[in-house]
Amino acid sequence: MRRLHFMTSLVLSAALCLSACGGAPTPTEAPEMTPEPTTAPRFDVPGEESAAQPVVYGEADGLEGNYYNDYLRLTLSLDGRGNCVLHSAESDEEGAYRRASDGALALVFGERRENAAVDADGDIMIDGRTGYFLRDWALWGITEAEAGIAPPEETEAPQADAGEAGDGTLRWRDYETGVALTYPAAMSLLRDTVVGGVAVRDARRGSVVARNVTDIYLTHAGSDDEFLLDYARNFVFADFATLYGELDSYEGLTALHEGVEGRLAAVTMTLKRKGSDGETETKALLYTSTYADGTVNYICKTVFAPPGGVEALEHSVTDVGAVRLVPEN
Repeated sequence: MRRLHFMTSLVLSAALCLSACGGAPTPTEAPEMTPEPTTAPRFDVPGEESAAQPVVYGEADGLEGNYYNDYLRLTLSLDGRGNCVLHSAESDEEGAYRRASDGALALVFGERRENAAVDADGDIMIDGRTGYFLRDWALWGITEAEAGIAPPEETEAPQADAGEAGDGTLRWRDYETGVALTYPAAMSLLRDTVVGGVAVRDARRGSVVARNVTDIYLTHAGSDDEFLLDYARNFVFADFATLYGELDSYEGLTALHEGVEGRLAAVTMTLKRKGSDGETETKALLYTSTYADGTVNYICKTVFAPPGGVEALEHSVTDVGAVRLVPEN
């Protein structure tokens, strides 16, 4: 998870460093508008933390996989994120692992700790247990059936709660991208669809994309308006192409100044898909999401909707903010 998050951050950072040269012409700046009084709620969304499993103890690069001990008929499975399972014919024992700087491996199963070491071939030996837990099964002619490992199944992460008050909403927490949102149960969650973010879609093909942009925001030198205009050219256009098809043109890319407390910037525009006469109204928002310890994250929320549908869709997807896993005490 951490490696993917790091790579995603690099992709996002590189994209925002690109200029608009070679693409659509840079729109003229919007005229300054006098902020109007508003009764809208503060836009900062409280950051959400969870100590639920998996608990991340630290990097364990290169260790993920299944290791089989043919002498003891045991399989040790490491997920690459600090979680492990010791599997036998009778039971599965779940635990956690962490790798020390000297390469030693600590396996923790409840109150019990077992020390292990990884040799030059990548095999693992656990102190007090006979034989090696072998990584290269093909070399030794070991099959998944012999090791008792079932083929991997496609499973969905839990969608937290469906609204305790019975309000017909679902809460999605995506720890990999660092963003969470609440959306109507009638909408569809689009997992692993947009780069570094999460998307949901309604029956009218209106979509909302949420992205934690903290890393790229902190490296951007311009104003909040400039950041969001750059974000629109580099990410909103790409998200549109992913969700609807190749972008043909855009018009009216305008920075708004609505005077909404807690909102750092907002832009609107109209997008057209190649080969279609239809238009998609688009609105992108930049605001903060702050954890209880005062750590501030920056969130972009983009709404794609048929003409006249932006505001309703914007308000139907709520509490879009930062989320992170924290180790248990």
